[in-house]
Amino acid sequence: MKYKKNLKKFEFIGTRLRPPELALLAKFFLRIKRIEYSLPDGRIYFIDPVSYFGLQLLKNNNYEIEMSQTISSLLSEGDAFIDLGSNEGYFSILASKLCGTKGKVFSIEPQQRLWEVILKNSVLNDCHNIQLLPFGIGSKNDTLTMNLYPTLNTGASSLSSNFNFKISFEKVRRRIYGQQNVKIIQLDELREVLPYNIKLMKIDIEGFEFESIKGSKMLLRDNVFANILVEIHPEALEGMNQSETLLSEYLASFGYKKRIISHNLNLYSL
Repeated sequence: MKYKKNLKKFEFIGTRLRPPELALLAKFFLRIKRIEYSLPDGRIYFIDPVSYFGLQLLKNNNYEIEMSQTISSLLSEGDAFIDLGSNEGYFSILASKLCGTKGKVFSIEPQQRLWEVILKNSVLNDCHNIQLLPFGIGSKNDTLTMNLYPTLNTGASSLSSNFNFKISFEKVRRRIYGQQNVKIIQLDELREVLPYNIKLMKIDIEGFEFESIKGSKMLLRDNVFANILVEIHPEALEGMNQSETLLSEYLASFGYKKRIISHNLNLYSL
């Protein structure tokens, strides 16, 4: 592929050129922009080639393989899927293809800088069954400040105040990287727009997983989610006085059984 010849340069800037501010300067001076990258299965993504996500696609033609495989094994034609913390929409696009025209995908992402990317990816892949919901999901309706991580890894942005900022010159870097006020709603608030039966909800929101689950009490009580796939961030959970154990016990109270997919990925099923 035409971008493979630049892979070493992209990888050097994205993973080795540090501190991150130096990598961002290199991106600026070298005029590195997003590109359209096609996977062997025909999916197309509008990627930043020096970002963590973009490099994974360029190097492996895949992203988070355990999560991808689990989603692919559970979804089929006509299913409904919630992508909670969709980042650039990788799993939304994957699920859209699996669920087909009779299915529905709800892509939930609070980062304003990524909304255009998600919509672009939807258009590139002719995915008409994706609905973008530009909110954060939590245990109560609120407005919170999200700490934005550099474009080298937008997926590391977090509503957890300490997450990814245990670094030198913390206050200066918070100012450089930026913040965004995010409207937080309970997932229960979306009950009227969601199908009654949702085959799978994937949650990857950098330590806010338990908060989102606590705001879904009505949906959990009504057994709306057949499966919940959760990426665990132990350190971020600990910073909020929470834990994987508490999260699992809470879901167990609604009848969910846990299956460990990998060291940081759990599947909860009815």
